[in-house]
Amino acid sequence: MSYYQTIYNRLRKHGLTQAGALGMLGNFDCESNCEPNRLQGDFSPYRSASKQYVYDVTSGRIDRDRFSNDQKGFGLYQLTFPTRKRGYYDFWKASGKALDDAELQCDYAIKEMPSESPGLLDELKTSNDLYQCVRDICIRFERPAVNNIDARFQAANRIKSQIDLNPEPGPDPPVPPEPPTPPTPPTPTETFWPPRTIDFHCADWPEVTVLGAILYCRGYLNYAAGAWNDEVTDAVKEFQRDSNLASDGCVGPATWSKLLSMGKE
Repeated sequence: MSYYQTIYNRLRKHGLTQAGALGMLGNFDCESNCEPNRLQGDFSPYRSASKQYVYDVTSGRIDRDRFSNDQKGFGLYQLTFPTRKRGYYDFWKASGKALDDAELQCDYAIKEMPSESPGLLDELKTSNDLYQCVRDICIRFERPAVNNIDARFQAANRIKSQIDLNPEPGPDPPVPPEPPTPPTPPTPTETFWPPRTIDFHCADWPEVTVLGAILYCRGYLNYAAGAWNDEVTDAVKEFQRDSNLASDGCVGPATWSKLLSMGKE
């Protein structure tokens, strides 16, 4: 099965010029025969090693760390370096698609290109020079052991004659998934419950606001005091006397218990 048209269409959907898309195809072809399941070194007629590798990764027999660090080139452009394979593994997991999905691998190439090869993606979206595109993809993005640029250029021209260069427009490729943003934790607030023991020394403590509201509701203040003052002291002492407590103006556990009970005693 040839993936030439699928790959070309996908790259064009990402905004690459005809030369840019063909330049990618020429490079992919020299890397993997444009086979998205291709495992480095697998020259068997039925790609049995490649198929087994895809199965092992998909089933979990080969986990993320092993896939990332096994130094085996994989896919359309033979991802090999650990950081790039790890990035593709996470991209694949987030996509819900097959590991050897050709369009997914095109999407990942476009996603990682700005960081791997700054400026190259802009070039591929504007340039009509096929040789330049092939050369720059090879040198700046693929970075093979041998820069066989001429072979890649010949592959691009061969593929050019085998595909429809002006396919019918289809849906735009999806925006690459981003890792979910963790929710912002709520700003911690200083709360004290049960309330602490307070008196006039605690003028601006948060419990004073609670105290002022309760004394107001119970009729011991004419307003809900938000800070301790002489009126609060007098109201506390009056409440304590009415509740048969020591009238010391200090609001401790016994006074709080009476204040928070239902009804005026």
